[in-house]
Amino acid sequence: MQTTDTGLLFQSSQQLADASTRERKIVAAEKVGNPIKVTSKVLDLVVRGQDAWTAESGWQARRLDLNILYKGHKGPVTSVRLHQVGGQRPWLALITSSWDKTIRIWDADSGQLVHTLEAHSDFVKSTTVLPTVPPMLLSTSSDKSFRLWDLSPLTEKGIPVSRQVVKEHTRPVDSAAYALCEEEPSIMLVWTADSMGVLKEWKISHLPTGTYPLTFVRDLPGHETSIAGLARTDDGLWSTRLHGTTPVILQHPSYVKSILPNPNGLPYIVTGSEDEDIRVWDAATLDGDHNQPVAIVSGHCGEVSALVTWIKDAGGKKEVIIVSAGLDATLRRWSIDDLLNPVPLNYEPVKPNSGATMTEEEERELAELMSDED
Repeated sequence: MQTTDTGLLFQSSQQLADASTRERKIVAAEKVGNPIKVTSKVLDLVVRGQDAWTAESGWQARRLDLNILYKGHKGPVTSVRLHQVGGQRPWLALITSSWDKTIRIWDADSGQLVHTLEAHSDFVKSTTVLPTVPPMLLSTSSDKSFRLWDLSPLTEKGIPVSRQVVKEHTRPVDSAAYALCEEEPSIMLVWTADSMGVLKEWKISHLPTGTYPLTFVRDLPGHETSIAGLARTDDGLWSTRLHGTTPVILQHPSYVKSILPNPNGLPYIVTGSEDEDIRVWDAATLDGDHNQPVAIVSGHCGEVSALVTWIKDAGGKKEVIIVSAGLDATLRRWSIDDLLNPVPLNYEPVKPNSGATMTEEEERELAELMSDED
């Protein structure tokens, strides 16, 4: 009798052991981090007040608690952003981007689709709302470009206008960040990063009236591989490296997928990695490239794709919570104490059976598959 599970054919003992270990880890992590389960991989996350919005691989964005789904994209949703629209009738806009090459703007409260922007000729990788006057949206794409969109028409629910297209990167543009220039408050600095680790700095001059065009300033020391995300703090610009007077490198055993510097002003750096762990670093002791995390937190069973701060309000009592999102289709909620004093997952990894041999039935199945006979 032949097996109907084709996934078991030609798998090594190591692969079978890894699959069994993963099953045990999923069971052990079932309640770790107070998880919220969704239906597809979480690629991006925004928390505002007591609600969370997710960008998911299942072609949708989601509002948790109220459980509103924003359906319409025809590919994985890569980013979610919130923008408070002013005017005589203020409303909250949810801005999403997708592999379907579009940006979509929704009424965040009703879930109604307001506009679809035919944005780029390839995947839209990220969106960033710049607090200029008028407000601008910066979208980055796998088509090696990024765009500036004027969001001011949204006050009357009109269509945002593309104001500038920049094609200075030679690889897909993955992420962006911004900050006001400390020396000249009339200047906004913007950074864009691509899949080859190239990091470029731009500026917008004469704020608040001159919101475009962006002008190139310089290339910054980059990385050997893709820069998955950028975050700006008072200390500098974080990717995996802090670009300031002294570079600070946080070494990880695998790709860094998310970073949260100084959550709510606390002296920690929180990072999420492809190896499925969250790491906590003491920001006050960072020095060069010889840094070690103060805690390594296991719980996710997929890479940690996003980290955000949530100020939990429980009957007037406020608490800082770190919300992590993962490709295991969960959000997990951690207090600072949870992260600094992690509870080990209680499961035993499965060792491969190095001496395993095929049964007579397995040998027969293999012979049939390798046969040239019809």
